[in-house]
Amino acid sequence: MKAFTLILLAVLLFSACSRWDKHDVRKAKWGMTKEQVKKVEKAELVKEGENILTYRIGGTVTAMEVESVEIVEGETDEEEEITPPEVESIGHEYDLLYVFGENGLGLVVIHLRESFDDPAHYLELFKQKTNMMTKEIGKPAKGVASYKDHQVKANPYEDPAAICSGEHGLVHIWPTKDKKTNVSLELDQKKYAPEPDCSLSIFYESVEIPVDQELSDQLHEVL
Repeated sequence: MKAFTLILLAVLLFSACSRWDKHDVRKAKWGMTKEQVKKVEKAELVKEGENILTYRIGGTVTAMEVESVEIVEGETDEEEEITPPEVESIGHEYDLLYVFGENGLGLVVIHLRESFDDPAHYLELFKQKTNMMTKEIGKPAKGVASYKDHQVKANPYEDPAAICSGEHGLVHIWPTKDKKTNVSLELDQKKYAPEPDCSLSIFYESVEIPVDQELSDQLHEVL
């Protein structure tokens, strides 16, 4: 009986350690402090604020064929949770933001640094990222277009210039049974740009350890 108890305890301990060893985004786990993130993130740290660590990643050019992806159009279900795939930059430079709340790391953002002359390049990269994340998650993205006060388009993917000028934006999310992380890929107008331009960002948000809602909303609005 004692031997059985010891085996059971060992199994439970191993399971707990395995769950703790599993990363949430890159090498980081939700709830980490800034110092803990700085120990595991090997990218170049370019700025450290009170609640945000900003790193620079990417720049290695890798050819990637753009394939058609299955997108389910419609409103999102707020009860659905989404999983955190490992997302690395392909051929471009990105800002990598680790955002902290009262209980530690609760939000990670990967934001495209570069600007393209042709708005179609943003949409191509958006499709590349969608393909990568869909393959890793194993489920199709759900797509939502936001129009504000502008006219609704029959096909929101056919006019990338309209996105850069602020007529509408695109959001892709991946529903899953995972209860830890919400993930969204967003393509919309770049705020405060001197001329019409697009912004592309991936947001990873902890379900159990969210950051301040006002800060989260501000990052979604600006990035």
